Amino acid sequence: MVDPIRSKPQRWPASALSVVLAVLLTIAPVSSTAQFENLPKLGAASGDELSAAAERRLGETIMRQIRRDPAYLDDAELVDYLNQLAQPLLAAPAAGGMSFELFAIDDPSINAFALPGGFIGVHVGLLMAAETESEIASVLAHEIGHVTQRHIARMLAQQKQASFVSMAAMALALLAARSNPQAAFGGVMLGDQVARQNMLAFSRDSEREADRVGFDILRQSDFDLQGMVSFFNRLQQSSRFYESNAPAYLRTHPVTGERIADLQGRLQTARYRQRTDSLDFQLLRARYRVTADESTDGQRVGRGMAEQMVRASAKAGPAPWYGLASIAAAQRDWARFDTAIAQARAQNGADHPYFDRLAASAKLAQGNAAEAAELARKGLDRFPDARGLWRIYGESLIAAGKSADAVRVLRDEISIWRSDARLWDLLAQAEGKLNHRADAHRAAAERYVLLGSPLMAVEQLRLAQRAGDTDFYTASVIDARLRELEPEARREIEDSRQGMR
Repeated sequence: MVDPIRSKPQRWPASALSVVLAVLLTIAPVSSTAQFENLPKLGAASGDELSAAAERRLGETIMRQIRRDPAYLDDAELVDYLNQLAQPLLAAPAAGGMSFELFAIDDPSINAFALPGGFIGVHVGLLMAAETESEIASVLAHEIGHVTQRHIARMLAQQKQASFVSMAAMALALLAARSNPQAAFGGVMLGDQVARQNMLAFSRDSEREADRVGFDILRQSDFDLQGMVSFFNRLQQSSRFYESNAPAYLRTHPVTGERIADLQGRLQTARYRQRTDSLDFQLLRARYRVTADESTDGQRVGRGMAEQMVRASAKAGPAPWYGLASIAAAQRDWARFDTAIAQARAQNGADHPYFDRLAASAKLAQGNAAEAAELARKGLDRFPDARGLWRIYGESLIAAGKSADAVRVLRDEISIWRSDARLWDLLAQAEGKLNHRADAHRAAAERYVLLGSPLMAVEQLRLAQRAGDTDFYTASVIDARLRELEPEARREIEDSRQGMR
């Protein structure tokens, strides 16, 4: 689990991700609320679309690359929060009943993006910049609109001569140019200049429709509709730099003034709805605001910001103290950490799973694995659904030399969170400590599956077959899983070959 007391992965360059912001969150002008209501439905079925199954496979192919990127942020608390926040949006009729998976990107830019097949990425910069949960929800609703209307899939399907892997590469090029942002479109075969202009024109229309659908989703769920206007006002301020300096493909996406006017027009007829932000939002925002920059200067600035927030009032509330505890742990200032986490609990008047997870992580970082495990266990007595606590509990048990206990705990939790790659990784470690070679390889294989590498998973399962320390039933399960994954591994090899052509 990515934790504020440990180093975070290298971020995508901010300049590269500004391309994402401009491509996915800019808009085309419209002149009236009536025009806004009567936009064409680009998501209507047609022969130019990818099938739903192909779209999902395309999204999985892109996610396989994203999960391998150092910027992919495996923070259980943040990811669970984002998916919980999205639940009321996804329950809205306008969301179309589709299934979605939200994930986090470790980058400070204000951004979120949609992929084919129901995947939505959220940058931590959006969390840090948001003033309310409704602002975040408005961005998520917009991206859900992109997915339900199948904008990216329809755009890519127009490239009729492109291979499947090429379409995935095109989608990734639209998201970011990691080491060379000026070449965002140059690294893949997009066709001639006319094809590029068509892609951008489609994007302009899709942005307008995503606004309309997103507003309907917000209206049908329990969020403040003003949050969408507030966020786009902030986006307009942050994008002024691009007006005169943007490359041509960004200049085709106008600034957000007329879009805001349209939204304000719709707000006049909407029922006012006030929404209280959750404590989870306040705590996560406070943590990332002070720990996002891990450089020495960044930590110094974050520490100063946290100290200032707790001095702002006699009763600062739990979030500023939690932010201070997080940066103190990152700096290994354990005395200040102890004071800050105690104050966070006192200000909240109750325990919280984030407090317990951070306290256990701090003890583990100090080398007190047994105490860390006990803190995590007590926290789980109060918050049995806290995935972050289960992770630190398993890790602490392994570090305390209690691998058999860790195996028992992790197997139980994996039955609930089968898609948690970190839990599988910990189980592989614990099984390895016990010299259960077949079981260790089997757990490692499931981790590789979740990280998008069936080829590596197959290799682990073959090692499990040769380990010679398993019973007939488990060997049969391993054989069956291997037969299931071998076609996916062959597909991965073929996709790699296509990508090199």
